[in-house]
Amino acid sequence: MKQLPLPDHIVRPPKAVRRVRLDNVALVPASLLPRKVTYQTIANNLPRQGVLICQADKKERIFHILEHVAAFFRQKGHVVKTIPYSLLV
Repeated sequence: MKQLPLPDHIVRPPKAVRRVRLDNVALVPASLLPRKVTYQTIANNLPRQGVLICQADKKERIFHILEHVAAFFRQKGHVVKTIPYSLLV
């Protein structure tokens, strides 16, 4: 497959795209995609710019990474709600 060259310059996105602000963010594992309705209702009930994080088991390495991600969002002024993976399964 032929690779396309990168553009010489990056254009500015349209005005409508620049004005978009996200209501909230949900960080969940891909295995929960079939249960999107469950975690989406939880995320939609968070305040604006809130963050929902689905935590893995404490034994897993990803648990510590998600703890750092949650701390980062809290430091930036976001409301962070963490829920265990077992609650959504």
